[in-house]
Amino acid sequence: MTEYEDPTPENGGNQGGYRRESPAVYRRRRIIALILALLVIVLVVWGVVFAVNKIAASIGGGSGGSSSQSSTDNFASFSARPSHSASGSSGPSGSAGPSASASSSDGASASDKPSEQAEGDQSEKPDPEESKAEAAATTAPTESKPAQPRACGSNIQVSAKLDKGTYGQGENPVMSTTVKNSGDNPCNVDLGANKVTYEITSGSAEVYSTSKCGGDGAAKQSTLDAGSAQTVSQSWDRSINALGCGDAAQPAQPGYYWLTVSVNGVPSEKQQIVLE
Repeated sequence: MTEYEDPTPENGGNQGGYRRESPAVYRRRRIIALILALLVIVLVVWGVVFAVNKIAASIGGGSGGSSSQSSTDNFASFSARPSHSASGSSGPSGSAGPSASASSSDGASASDKPSEQAEGDQSEKPDPEESKAEAAATTAPTESKPAQPRACGSNIQVSAKLDKGTYGQGENPVMSTTVKNSGDNPCNVDLGANKVTYEITSGSAEVYSTSKCGGDGAAKQSTLDAGSAQTVSQSWDRSINALGCGDAAQPAQPGYYWLTVSVNGVPSEKQQIVLE
């Protein structure tokens, strides 16, 4: 066995002997060792975290699959419900299937429905008398009032006529007015004394007019069908009321006079009156 030789100068120099390294080299080695230790720790921590996440993921996936499967199993019985005849039979193992209880409850509810329906039908059954009254009200024809005819306006023809051509002393002329509906529809016309105007003239002079002194003022509404006519009459007392009515009126002198009748502003043709 070779003895250790001190590389000091006392033993004859440094050749072939052990050389002691400087403190800086030891410091660098410690730093490298520390870095490697830190890397190992980091790798270990990362490996542990990765393994934990992997295990948690596998556990979570399994529970999710089982829960989804159980949820779908819960609704599997509703997708195809067995008939009442099939629900009474048991499965191959001798025990009734899960649909048996559902079928029995369905049967019970179905047995209760006829009574409930009968009660509902009985409560909602209408009264026969009310039904008859409603049917009579529905089938009875409604009486609509006919539309009232409009006023004739100017859609009329007015004609005047005298009962005689010549009147002796003491004879009063009787003047007749005929109003004819010249329109296509029925119409109303007032043939009262205030609406039928009789005018008697001598040449260009006005002798008599019912519009001066007026009549009794009563309205006389008449409905004329299309093409139909109605006649009213009034006598002339041979007075001249152009200068006044009543006592102020003067008697007409013998001579020739002309009669014109107007209704709703529509005049008739002139008719001659001869007073003796």
